[in-house]
Amino acid sequence: MQHHRLGINSLSGHGRSPHGLEVEEPTLRRGYKWVDRELARMDPDTEWERMIALYVSHRVPEFALAMMIYPGTMRMMQPALGAATLDHTRKLETKPYRRFQDGNDFLVAWMVDGVSSAAGRTAAERLNRIHMAVARRTPNLPGNFDDKDDFVYPLVLLATFAHRLQTSLGMPGIPEHMQRAWHHWAQAVFHILERESGPLAEEPFPEDWQAMEEFARKFDSRPYEPTDSGHRVATAMMHFFAERWFPAPLRAFGRDLTRYLAGERVCQLHRIGWIGPRRERAIRLFLKMLFLAYRVLPDARTPLPDRLRRTRRTNAQLRELEPYSRQRPFSTR
Repeated sequence: MQHHRLGINSLSGHGRSPHGLEVEEPTLRRGYKWVDRELARMDPDTEWERMIALYVSHRVPEFALAMMIYPGTMRMMQPALGAATLDHTRKLETKPYRRFQDGNDFLVAWMVDGVSSAAGRTAAERLNRIHMAVARRTPNLPGNFDDKDDFVYPLVLLATFAHRLQTSLGMPGIPEHMQRAWHHWAQAVFHILERESGPLAEEPFPEDWQAMEEFARKFDSRPYEPTDSGHRVATAMMHFFAERWFPAPLRAFGRDLTRYLAGERVCQLHRIGWIGPRRERAIRLFLKMLFLAYRVLPDARTPLPDRLRRTRRTNAQLRELEPYSRQRPFSTR
């Protein structure tokens, strides 16, 4: 792996990454649709970090991150222990803006700066510290950060999200070379994380893209019990997603979108209701139009981190928003 070729500025035409690493000057951003052309030239087994960085920097909008993070978290907390831990921290309920911003920071560090970059390693170390601190504060939830599958599943979801969503809509998924790149990425992040009983560096991860998809299917099909914790956190996330991204007249649609992305089985588990056939057709049409728009619109010239900085809130602004869950009671209707 050529670590010196990583960094968001390597995708923006600058000669040095934000961390002082030397990067090559690429011939990128030429033409109306240029990202796929550049990706097709790269080797997914040796240049996967750069492929993921290029794709996420210039093909992923902030809204897509939200569609991954919030419905994805609802899927991740299917096990009762995961739901209880998230409910204990209350960050998703009382500090959802801060939680979303923090989530973006982790994803940018791993997806754009690169897993092997200084930023990527620092993000992993920070997340490991957060997990261990929460584990120490929750002695009533022993082992809540020790099940290996609870580390595999979120990374599999992130890597396969776009493909699974597009194919569920009857659309082509991502090409094989990007599947291989995403598998390498998920495996690499997994191996720099730690659980309570120790590092995951030597633990097995699904061996390829097909194994990741099979792992997700099996994880989703396990028998799970509904919990009050899961209901509270899922309800808060669904409402935050709708209120953050949709104006008041469309927030019911935003909640339906969250439900659709989480899936019927997950919504029934967390007792947040499902959507009727007519509303489901409307959501599917909206998502198809969204994907079609991304296919015809030009690839973004401004990297995602720069776009995120424009909407980033200061600590003072976040404190203004943090008594979020006390503003009014949530309803799942």
